[in-house]
Amino acid sequence: MNETDRRALEIVLLGDEKSTTPGMLAERLGLTAAGATVMLNRLEKQGYIARSLHPTDRRRVIVVATDLAARRVQELISPLVDEGYKMMLSWFDPAELEMIAGFLTRAGELQRTHRQRLRNMDPYPRAK
Repeated sequence: MNETDRRALEIVLLGDEKSTTPGMLAERLGLTAAGATVMLNRLEKQGYIARSLHPTDRRRVIVVATDLAARRVQELISPLVDEGYKMMLSWFDPAELEMIAGFLTRAGELQRTHRQRLRNMDPYPRAK
C-alpha cells in the first residue's frame, strides 16, 4: 500500500462520521479529482473502501472504509503509534511536546496554504 492510499484510509477511518466524499479526500490529500478517482478505484479493487450514493443527496458519492481496511490499518499503524507514543513520552517533557505539536500543526498549515497557492497558479503563464 502506498503512502497516499494509507493516508486516505486513515482519513476515512478516523473521520468524525466514518465516511467522506471523493472531493474532500482530494482536498485533504492534495490530489486532483482525477487523481482521487484513480486512488479510490485502486482501494475499491483491493476491498478497502466502498462507494455509495449519499442517503439524502443522490448526486453525491460517499466513501466508507470496509472492515478489511480497518483491520489492515490497525495491523500496520498500531505498532508505530504505540512505539512512537512511548518514545515521545520518554524523550520529551510536556512543554516540549506542546512545542513540537505546535510546530507540526503550523508546518501542516503552511504546506496546505502553499499547495492551494500552487493550484491557483496558471500553469502556462504568458510572457509579458
